[in-house]
Amino acid sequence: MGRTRGEDNMYVIGLDVGTSGVKSTVFDGRANVLGHAYREYDLICPGEGMFELDPRVLIEKTYEVLAESTRVCDKKEIRAICVTSFGESFVCFDGNGEILGKTMIYMDHRGTKEAEEFKTLFTEREIFDRTGNYVDPMFAIYKLRWLNKNRPEMMERVKRISFISDFVTYMLGADHICDYSLAARSGMFDFRAKAWWRPATEFAGVDTSVLPQPAPGGSVIGTLNGRAAERLGMPRNVKLILGGHDQILAAVGSGAREEGDIANGMGTVDCLTAVMKEKNMDLGKMLRYKFPVVPYLGEGRYVTYAFNMSGGCTVKWFRDTLAKDIAGLPDAYGLLNREAPQEPTSLIVLPYLGGSGTPYSDGRTPAAIAGMRLNTSRGALFRSFMEGETYEMKLNIDCLEDIGISLKRIITVGGGSKSPLWMQIRADIFEQEVCLPENSEAGTLASAILCYNQIGLYDSILQAQEDLIRYKDTFRPRQENLPVYRGNYLKYKRLYEAVKEIYKS
Repeated sequence: MGRTRGEDNMYVIGLDVGTSGVKSTVFDGRANVLGHAYREYDLICPGEGMFELDPRVLIEKTYEVLAESTRVCDKKEIRAICVTSFGESFVCFDGNGEILGKTMIYMDHRGTKEAEEFKTLFTEREIFDRTGNYVDPMFAIYKLRWLNKNRPEMMERVKRISFISDFVTYMLGADHICDYSLAARSGMFDFRAKAWWRPATEFAGVDTSVLPQPAPGGSVIGTLNGRAAERLGMPRNVKLILGGHDQILAAVGSGAREEGDIANGMGTVDCLTAVMKEKNMDLGKMLRYKFPVVPYLGEGRYVTYAFNMSGGCTVKWFRDTLAKDIAGLPDAYGLLNREAPQEPTSLIVLPYLGGSGTPYSDGRTPAAIAGMRLNTSRGALFRSFMEGETYEMKLNIDCLEDIGISLKRIITVGGGSKSPLWMQIRADIFEQEVCLPENSEAGTLASAILCYNQIGLYDSILQAQEDLIRYKDTFRPRQENLPVYRGNYLKYKRLYEAVKEIYKS
């Protein structure tokens, strides 16, 4: 099998559900993109430190992108749909299948006190050895406990809890099943036993009967229900394929498959996904740096995530707040890239608009800009935002190397990878080659690969990766920029310590 054995007249759909929008991509049997659609939705901020999505809006936008992206193909020939999504968040249903409340996303600070409570029952190392997660309010376990304490009337009605990917597939007709990677991002999943950890679910205040059944990513979990099929004009025999956490699928779609392969997904969250084997995991150091353990596709393989919560949010905030005159234009980011100087700036930006991620897991220290002058231009400030985000990820690369991961290559995908300027900044600051796949939307391509594997076009996911994933560009460090960036990186680390001290109380 291989690319030459694909079919032109059959189609699969990859859905990628993010915190700021949902995208749908239609592929033929040779992984050619035939249709694509994207819809944004807004975060709801009901109070300080609170960030929510309305799952009703999310599913409506999902229907819209499915309808738009499939206009170009014969819908009778659609074989499968696979969904990937952001993690940690969940949707509650009552006994009639009605959605209850809104969805707190990972940036929401509710659950902070509850996370501290859990540490009185177990040590952080005991929790990490079971769940592969450090204690942090981002995880579902602590938000569920918060809801049980603060919204008891709603929680009494809850009969089903779905994570975001399986929320979408459930609404389309699938069984109540989630994949191992999204289960692992709940804080309630035993990553070795591949089962819910009862002490954690009891702490959260939920019975395991309301949680989805964990299963390996890539499994068939149902077909379209009548309502979805009628609305979308698709046959009811379209298979629904279990996807998983977006960072896992980004790694699959980028071609990461061996230890030392680093997939850098530049979406709302800026995430480095590193492949590793269980026998090589140093859990003590991973806990120190807040690097989680997440099951990867295939037995005996895992990934860890090094990330900044505010990744793509920072440039989106810049566009919407400091570039309102062009924010509505289709090429707004391109225009800002052209305004930016080609040489490094002296500005230092802490990119913590939505809090930090690894290795600090610091929700208190805010974003900061240092070094501005009267002559600082908007273009220079925009470049400094890209530089600041890259310094943060350089910090994470240093920590990944310290836990024993030897970097072989960095493969960058997602919206941020479409900026050649930002890719060169990354190569310079990382002092590593950064390569780009031909298809920058790795999440939807990975969803297509899982579909191909289930409908028989490939014998394995690895075979599909080797056949379908090609690379188009490689950015190499520019020697003349290295001394400046090395100095700025040291200032960046000192700036964090200074701002942290100012805002510690």
